[in-house]
Amino acid sequence: MPIAYPYKFSDWYGYDKDCSSLTSYSSSLAVRTEQACTATINQTYYHDGSGTNPVVGDVVYSDSAGTTFLSSGFRKAGNTKYRVDFNGAVGQILLC
Repeated sequence: MPIAYPYKFSDWYGYDKDCSSLTSYSSSLAVRTEQACTATINQTYYHDGSGTNPVVGDVVYSDSAGTTFLSSGFRKAGNTKYRVDFNGAVGQILLC
């Protein structure tokens, strides 16, 4: 007796392989802390939090798939500067 599979091979074509639960946001490149508040916001990054911009403890990524952490340093997002730690986690947020 043949094995019955619950899915047809054609079901694969409808699968969203780019599905991601990350939130995109606009930010600057990494700079020194004293330069962050005047940095130009011209990058799109992604975070695993639920807000518009990342908060302390969120992990930030350079790609929408969440495979590459942002490098450590300070960046600007909105009217704040935030510090990314070596593991991609936001460690500090300060108002500009």
